[in-house]
Amino acid sequence: MFNLLAQVVNIHKRRFPYASFHLCFVDFVDLCFSTYSIIAFVLFIYVSSHEDQIKGIVYGDDIPCYQDQINLYRTYYIAGTRVQPSSSKYEKPLHAFELVFHKKSVLVELEENDVNALPLPTKLTLTSFTDIKQQVLHATTDLNKKEFDILAIVVNCFPRRYLMKMNKWLYELIVMDIFKQTFTFTIWDQTIMDNEGNKLLQQLHEYPIILARRIGGSRYNGVSLTTKFNTTILIDPPYGQKQQLRAWITENKPTLTSFTLRSSSKSGTLISIPVDEEVILIANAESQEDGQTFSIEAKISFPPDQKKYYVLVCSNCGQDVRYPIIMQIHCMNCGEHRMLIPRCQFNVNLEDSSGTTTAMIINREGEKLLSLTAEQIYERTSTKNNFPPMKDLDTAFTNKIFSIRAKKIFTRAPNATATKLYIHSCMEKEYTTHPPTTPNTNNIH
Repeated sequence: MFNLLAQVVNIHKRRFPYASFHLCFVDFVDLCFSTYSIIAFVLFIYVSSHEDQIKGIVYGDDIPCYQDQINLYRTYYIAGTRVQPSSSKYEKPLHAFELVFHKKSVLVELEENDVNALPLPTKLTLTSFTDIKQQVLHATTDLNKKEFDILAIVVNCFPRRYLMKMNKWLYELIVMDIFKQTFTFTIWDQTIMDNEGNKLLQQLHEYPIILARRIGGSRYNGVSLTTKFNTTILIDPPYGQKQQLRAWITENKPTLTSFTLRSSSKSGTLISIPVDEEVILIANAESQEDGQTFSIEAKISFPPDQKKYYVLVCSNCGQDVRYPIIMQIHCMNCGEHRMLIPRCQFNVNLEDSSGTTTAMIINREGEKLLSLTAEQIYERTSTKNNFPPMKDLDTAFTNKIFSIRAKKIFTRAPNATATKLYIHSCMEKEYTTHPPTTPNTNNIH
């Protein structure tokens, strides 16, 4: 049996870059179908007995010959492939060269008890969550060229949802490492949603472990993860490194359960929060990390100059439009002729013992606070019917303390003196005017 990479290098030294690669025994450890340019291809990554890693490609019309022939982590005899230099245009290459499979190549799966069968691979080139965060935040070149492999715990996920502004479906996870660092991980690939996404939803209560290869980083909401055109996700991978994660999950199950509940919003989205969450003062909101959701406890009131409690948006893409009444428009964002619909959106003042700030609240959380739907808010504020003033509604929550999850909003106003927040969720904590008749209840003045 020949050394895999030794053969590849030897072929290159003989100045036959497209020469035939003779024979070797390998394990396939990754497989993805993808498309870029006009050529569809299937990607294999495999290891030899020395755990050398290299990429194999099947192009165009040759794909049907191979797409149903590969089983991961099984040993194969291969021969008759071509050697070509790797391209770094779309991804970080595993090796300087790659192998091309075609109709004349040989691919034979060995029996598990075959003398040449390889043991399960152990080599993983992973990037820690700390390093991912540093690389994404300090990247001076195109983030699209950065790729990471992670082994992580899935601690929360929701069914796929439709993002109107981008006209795309997406699927979001929250992944965690053993140091309780978390990332939001957005999946855009339809195939991954249909397969691994559905499986993760079913297995969430077990806190599944995933091996995600060739994922990208984003500065959205601080630092987050995202799929790329060649990303693959493997659930419960057969690597020894997962045993440490599984033991950690068992030891920290109560913490994980609490985090899963706290990182879920009623609107069907995930909330980025610290695992060991602390309630902070409004005065300390400015020092919180960008994109990181934090908890505060505060009173809520309307600003004195509050006039708008809704915005009108395109019913197709959700783009807000500066128009005073509901009507049909040609949306400049999606190009469709659609009716405008109201969306609840307004500002509130937040106050605790350390100070005050303003915050924006939208959609269901705003409707819940006002006990009105967006349509009812529009009717009350845009018609001449004899409705009570909207400002009178704040009597329903005056002198009440709310538990609020919020994050900072970036503002372009150069003269802004107070941190402006975006409210993810708010829930009434306790009454102060008429406290419950329990011995340990203290009034807050």
